[in-house]
Amino acid sequence: MRAAELFVRCLENEGVEYIFGIPGEENLDLMDALIDSPIQFITVRHEQGAAFMADVYGRLTGRAGVLLRHGPRGAAVQSGAAQLGLPRRQGCRQHGGLRLDP
Repeated sequence: MRAAELFVRCLENEGVEYIFGIPGEENLDLMDALIDSPIQFITVRHEQGAAFMADVYGRLTGRAGVLLRHGPRGAAVQSGAAQLGLPRRQGCRQHGGLRLDP
C-alpha cells in the first residue's frame, strides 16, 4: 500500500465525502488513490476558492472540510485556511508531502 492510498483510507474512515483543490503533478499519487474511493474531488480554479469551499462545507455540515493544495505557494490559501483554523471549525489541510493537520 502506498502512502497516498493509506491517506485516502484514513480520510474515508473519518467520513470525508469531498476534497476541494487543484490536481497537479505534486499530488498525482493522491489523485490516483481517489479513483477507487467514494470521496469526490471538487476541482476549483484557484486554491483560495478551495479553502473557502472547505470552510463553508465544514460550517454547513459540521463535518471536516478538506483542502488539497500543492506547491510552495502558501499565500494563495492563507485567508481561507485561516478560517479552517478558527475555533469550532472542522477541517483538515493537506500540504505537499501528505501532512495532515488535525
